[in-house]
Amino acid sequence: MGSSAASSDSPKTDAQEQKKGGNSLADLSIEELMSIDVNVNSAAKKTEKLSQAAAAIFVLTAEDIRRGGFSSIPEALRMVPGLFVAKVNQGWWTISARGFSDFLNNKMLVLIDGRSVYTPQFGGVYWDIQDVPLEDIERIEVIRGPGGTLWGANAVNGVINIITKNSKDTQGVSAVTSAGINEGYVASVRYGGTVNDRLTYKVFTKADYWDPGLTPSGKNAYDELNLAQAGMRMDWNASEKDNLTVEGGGYQGEIQNQAFVFTSPLLPESTIFNAARLRGGHFLSHWSHHFSPASSTDVMGYCDWTDRVSFATEARTTCEAEFQDNLQVRQRHSIVWGGSVNTSNSSAYESFAAESYPQQQRTTTVSAFGQYEFAVVPDHLRLIAGTKVEHNSYTGFEIQPQVRGVWSPNRMHTVWAAVSRAVRTPTQGDHSGQFIFAQLPSAIPTFMAAGENPNLKSEVLRAYETGYRFDPLPAFSLDAAIFYNHYDNLINLDLTDPMAAAGAPIVYQNPTYVVIPVPYQNLGSGQTHGAELYLKFRPVNRWMLAAGITELRGNSIDMNDSGNLPMANTPKHQFNIQSRLNITNQVEFDSALYHYNGIPTFYYSGIPGEDVPTHNRLDVGLSFLRKGGFTFSVWGHDVASGAHWENRPAIFTSTNSEVTRTVVFKVFWQSKSEHKEK
Repeated sequence: MGSSAASSDSPKTDAQEQKKGGNSLADLSIEELMSIDVNVNSAAKKTEKLSQAAAAIFVLTAEDIRRGGFSSIPEALRMVPGLFVAKVNQGWWTISARGFSDFLNNKMLVLIDGRSVYTPQFGGVYWDIQDVPLEDIERIEVIRGPGGTLWGANAVNGVINIITKNSKDTQGVSAVTSAGINEGYVASVRYGGTVNDRLTYKVFTKADYWDPGLTPSGKNAYDELNLAQAGMRMDWNASEKDNLTVEGGGYQGEIQNQAFVFTSPLLPESTIFNAARLRGGHFLSHWSHHFSPASSTDVMGYCDWTDRVSFATEARTTCEAEFQDNLQVRQRHSIVWGGSVNTSNSSAYESFAAESYPQQQRTTTVSAFGQYEFAVVPDHLRLIAGTKVEHNSYTGFEIQPQVRGVWSPNRMHTVWAAVSRAVRTPTQGDHSGQFIFAQLPSAIPTFMAAGENPNLKSEVLRAYETGYRFDPLPAFSLDAAIFYNHYDNLINLDLTDPMAAAGAPIVYQNPTYVVIPVPYQNLGSGQTHGAELYLKFRPVNRWMLAAGITELRGNSIDMNDSGNLPMANTPKHQFNIQSRLNITNQVEFDSALYHYNGIPTFYYSGIPGEDVPTHNRLDVGLSFLRKGGFTFSVWGHDVASGAHWENRPAIFTSTNSEVTRTVVFKVFWQSKSEHKEK
């Protein structure tokens, strides 16, 4: 498990430091926005300039999110080059980097202010409850590629680090409401206050209702979603050397889902309609102390509670404590080191089709990491090496080393390269779960179940990456990366000949039926390789253009009758083009084009998956910035297309609703402009 004890404060930028008294990003011109060199924390677990990071990292700023007209975090992530984002239904998303795109998304680590929202049950993220108010997000840092050395197991193909705004930057009252045709309704209110010149706070509440999607017949799908939440954050600048952040929140809601499953040994497989109850909350505290300009320490702890009352889900409580120390040993030598303890307790909601052995489980992961950086030629050439050692409850000790280098011959050019090893540990479902997926013809009801395998090894990635950044002018920049990923010990079910791998039949009584377990296995290897390119250009002062291009290829074990495949659910070609035009100082016209290459059919358990057609998505929006802190916006999403799939149905749902064109009207008001102090 990985989480950050690095600072979650708002990033300082060169442009902001030059602005006396500070200003909202919305008040900056496009020229000033393009000159910003954002500081990031995710690549090295310490603050560094984005342009100098030794990783394929992309930053979505608060201004990117505002001007993209998005309604949710997954929608905003569509902008990131190298990231594949597809909607399965109103609450389920496919979000992955560099292949392995499916519902599980078990090779991406997602953090919110350093708090991991990964679930050990299936190795992915419940995106329906990751509903941070978009106006509260300072930035989203996305690493494409392994981050296991710093972030731990499951940061295999990437890390998504969502960082919210410091309460000192969100003073006063703000409110936002939106209503969308074929989308739904969102409303949120936030209040920020000051106790004294060192202690600030904010409280917020938000409510969402998402309309059901459409089936191919034009009827409403069974995937309606509603969620209400409230939260708070306090930031205390206790002294010139100490900062403390405390935050917490809770949510409650309901999501509809249908699935084709076995509900009884005496009944055939059938469709169930289930309204899952969602509730949970979290509490986090983060203390940062600066001993000197060359030494600082961070300590963070959190507890997260989630309860999903539904088919094949769980109640889970996760707590983690982490320590990190940054030390500049000498002018050219620096070290980052630390450790963490994560413990997670779960209670599975069982049914005839889905069980966990035992029903209640606790897992613990203890880790330590260290990374050394040497400036071979100060300001021009750096070498970085480090490793993370973890002990988890399923596979024992795991080691995740990396070596990286950055060369900057001058301020315009940066070249970086990296060799890394990362692991994905087995999930609770892989290790100790059972899911009935097929029935065999027999006089006695006989079923096949995806079964537990306590002897599974971790999946292992060996990654080779290199990248180039070119930043000659404030009006133009380029960021490119190429990579080769090789995976071993991929965890899968062998459905080409399941009886060859099946265990001894298990006979149950009252009523009598038989279950034949088919264990998960480490079945083989696979690879992906590709290239990612991002360009930003300002032809005139009021107009900015940006383009992201992704090319992905790969191969693996037999594509048919398997899951967890590098390329089976991922398009080979993607690109997006963003346009931001300031018609006047008060009128903005923004648009975006997203292209996704089609995904061909493959067979799973003898059943053909659906083709996902090639798709071009066009978004357009018009915003009016009025006096008094009001902003009025109207957005059309996917306006050039009819109803269509974005991805295949996930394993535990047959609700794959089609995406339709939407029109969203939004009003935002704030009593005070957000600002960054000098």
